[in-house]
Amino acid sequence: MYPGLGEVEPVDKLRAIQYFNEAAECGSFAAAARTLNVSAPAVVQLVGALERSLGRALFHRTTRGLTLTADGERYHQVSRQIVADLRDVEQRLGPRGTPPRGTIVIGMRPSVGMHCVLPRIARFVASFPDIEIVIRPALTVQDIDDKHLDLALLVGWPPEGDLVVRQLVQTRLIVCASPDYWARRGMPREPEDLREHDCLIVRSSGGTLLDRWIFERNGERRAINVRTRMVGDDLVWIGEAAAAGAGVLRVIDITLPGYFSSGRLAPALTDWEALEAPVVFAAYPRIQRRSRLVRVFLDFLIEAFAELDAQRPAEFGASMSRVSKPEWFGRTHGRQSAFEARRRKRSP
Repeated sequence: MYPGLGEVEPVDKLRAIQYFNEAAECGSFAAAARTLNVSAPAVVQLVGALERSLGRALFHRTTRGLTLTADGERYHQVSRQIVADLRDVEQRLGPRGTPPRGTIVIGMRPSVGMHCVLPRIARFVASFPDIEIVIRPALTVQDIDDKHLDLALLVGWPPEGDLVVRQLVQTRLIVCASPDYWARRGMPREPEDLREHDCLIVRSSGGTLLDRWIFERNGERRAINVRTRMVGDDLVWIGEAAAAGAGVLRVIDITLPGYFSSGRLAPALTDWEALEAPVVFAAYPRIQRRSRLVRVFLDFLIEAFAELDAQRPAEFGASMSRVSKPEWFGRTHGRQSAFEARRRKRSP
């Protein structure tokens, strides 16, 4: 038993903090025990000893699992940093040339992870056999704190604030559908032709339905409110629907390369530039700037996306350099077309 952490070895206190952090992130003692490969009673015992030594309850315990108390939230924020700093010091004090080791928690938008990162992850695993990667879905920068991420790979426009941000690639938006769909419905020659088509819409990371497609050619700009037939939060599903002939999709070019190379999707309006193409970027807390784990994984991402950029089909055009945030981004959770209508109504 551990009557009080002041009566045990320092290594046990560090272990108690580790067990507490894992339980906080897993939401239960049993799940933390499985992750740590120890018994559940050992986790319960040490976390209980930690609470007694502090004289504070760190968890609300219910039949549905664990949630942090207000004191637990504060302690978790500090203890996570302590563990990260210790891990970094251990790496730096190890023999020169020692490969990094430990666990890194990465958040990714599912379509970007599936089509851009995971097909190349084997090379990272082979290069760093002592690093365990935990992958969690992530859509916004808020997920970095909410899901306790060391680094997030996101699509959108880089935020301003306390995060360290590295732009990986500027995407290009491609209007496409299956060859069968184009054969049945006719391929659009002008942006206005899209009004006669069934369109599959992706929701932005901020919750906006992207049903207003803007095009530019030789200084001429056209904006089209498309007819929505299907809405999805991620391209993993919507891309399959488009390839099956369900409608027209506007997609960032690097996320579905296999669909184009196999001929399952065929591009249209390639002589027009589709505006408001987002950026793929990595973001992580400033406290992780010295982390070797974050550094080596970021280096892997930089290499992977440089490779993707170089392999872009020529008919898609060169990557754009525009990263300015659209006016609607972060300001509406409904349809982009409705936001534009309200904006125009307010304008004198």
